Amino acid sequence: MKKLIQGVLGYGVGSIFILMIVFSGILALLLRFTNMEYQTLNQMALIAGISILAFGGMLAAYKGEQKGWLSGGMTGLIFVSAMVLFQVIFENQWVSLPQLSYFGGLLVAAWLGGMIGVNLPRRSAAKR
Repeated sequence: MKKLIQGVLGYGVGSIFILMIVFSGILALLLRFTNMEYQTLNQMALIAGISILAFGGMLAAYKGEQKGWLSGGMTGLIFVSAMVLFQVIFENQWVSLPQLSYFGGLLVAAWLGGMIGVNLPRRSAAKR
């Protein structure tokens, strides 16, 4: 159980927050220094968000080494809950229906990433 929690909180959610901050900076630079359309950047953000959540769920389950669906689901749920909490506190708005579908997609991506991550092959010291 300790490995599961450590995988979810330490590796999964931590890597998601770091990757989201990095990719947000990249998108901000693209928006500032190129003449890409807003719609294109919006689609890039959607694809990046889903990919990053899947990676975070996969990393959490890989490090947790058990119950990939639970690791991925918890990782996605913690991240989405944090996003909703920030929106309610700082923007004083509740979640809209399009956002709800986006958050659902993020949860599913993390959940599937967890199922993949728990089944990834492990390195062992005996294979040297």
